[in-house]
Amino acid sequence: MKRPAGFGLVLFAVIVVCGTSWDLYSKSAVFTRYGGPEGEIDPVRSLAGGWATFQLQTSFNAGALFGLGQGLTWLFALLSVVAVAGVVYWLVRLEGRRSRWLTVALALIMAGTLGNLYDRLGLHGEQFPPAHERADERRYAVRDFLLFTFGRPETPMHQRYHYPIFNFADAFLVTGAVMLVLRSFREDRDEEASDDGLPEQAGVPPENGALPTEPSSTGRDSHRE
Repeated sequence: MKRPAGFGLVLFAVIVVCGTSWDLYSKSAVFTRYGGPEGEIDPVRSLAGGWATFQLQTSFNAGALFGLGQGLTWLFALLSVVAVAGVVYWLVRLEGRRSRWLTVALALIMAGTLGNLYDRLGLHGEQFPPAHERADERRYAVRDFLLFTFGRPETPMHQRYHYPIFNFADAFLVTGAVMLVLRSFREDRDEEASDDGLPEQAGVPPENGALPTEPSSTGRDSHRE
């Protein structure tokens, strides 16, 4: 459904500001409460009858989503800047703001990108601990803290499946990406429908506007004669 361009820009801005603010606030609150990975450990909470657990566990990710590409923080920071430019181009030049679905998806991607870019640039101010070989150096890494595990309730914690630790920015990025994929499926169906063409409808006049005529009664009578 298409909306006026002004509505799309306002919706985009609200989601980006709220999403980025929540991501940075949650990171700051958790790391202030528990410290870095060497700090206090949060108790494990059981979910779904023990088939899943949730825990706040601070971690620094110097790579990308799910811990991929460790040590390439500078590369992912550069890619984040490119992603920001791409979202703005799609929103403004390609008029993605006229679709509420696209606007929300792009806003979530922008919020997640900005939240993690803030961390990759080291703006959080976190440093390596005194016992580390790089003590007092600034960490150029993303702050993660959401940990879920899955398995049978009786399975020991170390044997359960540990989903990669993530943050709200990661959740925004994945949600926005999934929304774009779903949107692409819809567009493919629309294109297939347009290629098939519209079925011919009864009672619709030809393109030239002329209605089919029947032989006149005079004509029929002349043939009889």
